[in-house]
Amino acid sequence: MRTPKRIITLLVIASLTMFYGCDQLLDVSNPNSLTEEDVTQPASANGLKNGLLHSLMVGTAWTWAATSTISDELYWTGSYESYKTFDEGRIDFPSNEITVEGFPNISEARYMADLAIDNISRFDADGTLDDRSILAKTYIYSALTRITIADSYDNFVFSDGMDAKPAIGEENMFELYDQAITHATEALSVAEDIGNTLLQAQAYGVRARAKHAKGVWQLLNPSGGTPSNPLVSGTGASADAEEALTLMDNDYKATFDYQSALLTNYMATQVIQRGEITFNESFDDLKTGESDPRAEAIIEDYLDTSTYTELYPPFTWLSAREMHLIIAEEAIGIDDDLARETMNYVRSFDGLPDIEPGDDLVEFIEHERRANLHFQNRRLNDMYRFGSLSDNWLQNEDAIQSPGTLLPIPSNELLANPNL
Repeated sequence: MRTPKRIITLLVIASLTMFYGCDQLLDVSNPNSLTEEDVTQPASANGLKNGLLHSLMVGTAWTWAATSTISDELYWTGSYESYKTFDEGRIDFPSNEITVEGFPNISEARYMADLAIDNISRFDADGTLDDRSILAKTYIYSALTRITIADSYDNFVFSDGMDAKPAIGEENMFELYDQAITHATEALSVAEDIGNTLLQAQAYGVRARAKHAKGVWQLLNPSGGTPSNPLVSGTGASADAEEALTLMDNDYKATFDYQSALLTNYMATQVIQRGEITFNESFDDLKTGESDPRAEAIIEDYLDTSTYTELYPPFTWLSAREMHLIIAEEAIGIDDDLARETMNYVRSFDGLPDIEPGDDLVEFIEHERRANLHFQNRRLNDMYRFGSLSDNWLQNEDAIQSPGTLLPIPSNELLANPNL
C-alpha cells in the first residue's frame, strides 16, 4: 500500500501525544506543521518507536480478526458477510472487505518499522541516541510486524511512501522470517550492550518465534496439502527459547496494551460491540475430558469489559508458555521424555494431569498450542499442518481444497499498484 509521507509523519506525532500526553516531539509551536525532515532528528526517536508500535497494534487487530475467523477460534454470527466468507474457508478473495481494510493497516506498520529503523539506527551510530532501549524495542516491533505478515499473507508488497514496489512473491515470503530473525538479533545485541535483561528475553523469544514460524511456513509451502510430518525441528528455535526462559519469569507474557495507549482493538469492536464474530465453543482437555481452562481463561480475560471496556482488550505477543512448547515440539521423536516433561510443566501451571508414556505426543503438542496460544494467530497454520478442519469450512473452499492458503494482496492494492 502506497502511504503518503505526510500521513506517516502525522502518525508519529499522534502516537507520541497518545503515549505521553502533552509532551512535545520537537521544539516547534505547531506540531501539525512538522515535515518528514523533522522526524529524522534525534529528538524524534521515541516518537518513531511509538508510531511503529501504534501501527503494529492496529494492524495486528485487523489481521487477527481475519485469520482467527478462518480458523476454529471465531465464527460468524452477524450480518457482515465478509466474515461469513472467512468462516466458510474462502480466503483467496481479494475483494473481501476485511482484507481490503486490513492490508493498509499492517502495511503502515511495516513502513513505520523501516522508517524508524533507518533513522534510529543512524542516531545510534552518530552517538545522538540518548536511550538505546528505544532502538532495541524498535527492532523487536519490526520483527513482530514481519512475523505477523508472513504468518497471515500468501503474498505482500513493501512499497516505499508513494513509490509502488513489486510483490515479494509467494515463494519468497519466508524472507520476512529471515528479516525478523535479523532484527531480533540486532535487538539482542543492543539489549546485551545496555544490560537490559527484559529486552534480551523478548529478543530471544521473538527470534525463537520467527525461527519456529519459518519452519511451519516451510511445511506448508507450496500450499495445497497437509505435510506427512507436521512437526517443526532443527530450526534453532529451541536454543533461543531456552535462552529466553532463563531471563523470563515463570509464566511470563508480553501483551499489546490497547487500554493504556487508548487504541481501539478492532477485533474487539467486532466480537464485543457488534457481535459480527463470536468465540467458538470451548474444547475439552485431552486428559480430563472437561473444558480446557487455558483457552477459557484467555477468552474470559478478553471479554472482561469491566477491566478493558468493549474497546481495549489486550493481545499476547510473546509468552514463556510458547517457549516451552517450541522446545517440546522440537524434542518429539528425538527426546520424547523431554517433550513430555516440558508439556507437563506447562500443564502444571493450571493443575492439569500429566501426559503419560504412550500418549500421542503429536496430538498433545497441537492441543497444548491450541489451548495456551489461543487467540494469538497461531491456530490457522497449526490446523493446516496437523490436518485439523473447522466444522464451518465448506468442502469446495480454499481452506479444504488448498491447505496453507492465507490472505491475498487485496483488490485496492492490485488496482493502485502498477507493478501488480
